[in-house]
Amino acid sequence: MAAVFGNLEEHVYEFENYRLVPSERLLLRDGHPVQLQPKIFETLLALVENSGHLVEKDDLMARLWPDTFVEEATLSRNISDLRRTLGESGNKYKFIVTVPKCGYRFVANVQRLPRDEAINPNDEIVIEEISYKKSVALVDSQTVTEINNVQPFWVTKKTLVAMTFFSFVFIALIALSALRPPLSASKKTGSASSVKSIAVLPFKSMNEQGREEPLELGMADALITRLSNLKQINIRPSSAIFKYTGQNADSVEIGRELNVEAVLDGSIQRQGDRVRVSVQLVNVTDGTTLWADKFDTKITDFFAMQDALSEQITRSLTLHLTGTEQNTLAKYGTPNAEAYQFYMKGRFWFGKNTVEGYRKAIDNFNQAITIDNNYASAYAGLADVYSVQTSVGFLPPSEGLVKAKAAAEKAVELDDGSAQAHISLGHLRTLTWDWAGAEKEFQRAVALNPSAPAAHLWYVIYLSSLGRHQEAFALLKKAQEQNPVSIIINACAIRTHLFARQYDEAIAIGLKTLELEPNHVESMVWLAMAYENKGLYDEAVNLYLKRMSLRGIGTEDIETLRAAYKKSGWRGYWVKQIEIKKKRSKQKYVGSYDFAEMYIRVGDKETAFEWLEKAYLERSDNLTLLKFSPVFDSLRSDPRYTDLIKRIWFPD
Repeated sequence: MAAVFGNLEEHVYEFENYRLVPSERLLLRDGHPVQLQPKIFETLLALVENSGHLVEKDDLMARLWPDTFVEEATLSRNISDLRRTLGESGNKYKFIVTVPKCGYRFVANVQRLPRDEAINPNDEIVIEEISYKKSVALVDSQTVTEINNVQPFWVTKKTLVAMTFFSFVFIALIALSALRPPLSASKKTGSASSVKSIAVLPFKSMNEQGREEPLELGMADALITRLSNLKQINIRPSSAIFKYTGQNADSVEIGRELNVEAVLDGSIQRQGDRVRVSVQLVNVTDGTTLWADKFDTKITDFFAMQDALSEQITRSLTLHLTGTEQNTLAKYGTPNAEAYQFYMKGRFWFGKNTVEGYRKAIDNFNQAITIDNNYASAYAGLADVYSVQTSVGFLPPSEGLVKAKAAAEKAVELDDGSAQAHISLGHLRTLTWDWAGAEKEFQRAVALNPSAPAAHLWYVIYLSSLGRHQEAFALLKKAQEQNPVSIIINACAIRTHLFARQYDEAIAIGLKTLELEPNHVESMVWLAMAYENKGLYDEAVNLYLKRMSLRGIGTEDIETLRAAYKKSGWRGYWVKQIEIKKKRSKQKYVGSYDFAEMYIRVGDKETAFEWLEKAYLERSDNLTLLKFSPVFDSLRSDPRYTDLIKRIWFPD
């Protein structure tokens, strides 16, 4: 039965000790409100409306994200967060049951009640005391300005109905004072002086009209970037916290997962040209709040708000900053707030690792540069996008690497003291076979910022490509200590073990990584190669086909390849793959390196060498894999292989 999503907000729903009030966007548990992100609430409502019936994944995703492409993993995280909120754990699902490969079914007994029973007179909603500076809010078309010293208050059904323009979350933000209290007045319930490791979580969007993911991640990323320069504390990198965007998970649980002593948890609301932020530093050991504060500022004063955040956090941790570190904390790379916001959005979209994400990242970085053409970080961002697009085959090297080189060199020219700029240039020089130049850039980046995870990550790839496996493993360990749950670092670990011919270790890490992120395509390709070299061809083919599906390859081609493997085995699979790729190359770019790998797998060394020569003429960045990738083991005794290695300038 297909799910029916109608206008059912004339009703409320009861199940167990919960009451769901669609018209108020409200979930009550034993008469008390349960805080839910907007998309989590919509997920629950969709399931409850269709209680007892299967709600297919496609229907849910179409309802929750009608105009946006999202991966299925996003829906899975919504369901996981909802289950956690409802108190489900392990395999004991008393509310939501997963129907494998289909969708979900809400199995609790649901009663539908008339709307006028939405809020019981005995239900009470507590709105916490909030303090902001020079705040303005609208209630029933009247302006409330600079409300001072407001104490906690109670809201009943009548109050909620009267305030029709805002939900109860928005109402909480109306209670604002004229001046933010000084540090001494900020909430402190413990000592932060001994904290040495912190994770800054994505800020939670409190906007009634929906989330603003670039702003949520952008605020966290900006703070992480600035605080990562501090030598006294270890700040988890942005890549470690992206996965928690939009989740309703407990901050203490996340802190333990990230292996830190404290977590900075914050919420953000944007209303017109104003941004309102609440933050608290939570002790992971016992869940106590070590420090908390609130800020209210215009979006044009974004830098001032971040300055205040950094100052308050560092003071609360009683850090004794050197003059150099204070200067670093005050350094944004641009004096223009609008350029900075475009840069943050660019980094956000780049982190999506999709064709559309890369396009939007380039657009935002370019807009930042248009506003401030001396913005080194924006140029570094452009270099990273073009480099990655080339590596994954979305752009030919003649286009992608040329653009990446120009952007990376410009970034270093503008700011030689930027670790990020040197990381981008180091990666670019690796891809263009400038091995000595690449190592120089990576070493410079690590010297500038020893805790920069990207420096360690790209340096590991560099070392692995040269066969310096022990050095690579040592750096990899440091990267994993900084970011123990990073999918990207795990993917790098699979590759490193693969190149070191440690196939069992590569498989173990690969399986664990895909358990955390089932659709991570980079992990899939390295794991598939590990299976291939163990002779586990069924497992390898399944992963290759899944990766193709996630890359947008049509079902017809995938089923053709599956049939070829079933009929003719491993070689037959690659013969058919060559046929399909040649056909596709007439419409879009397919790298010569890809054909070389395929011909090696069908045992045609002569044709493989022909394609490797074409890849050399293309200056293919994938030839950096040539020296130690297991794919080329059958060619290593051939003099043509030795000659090619020398021409790519691999060090002895």
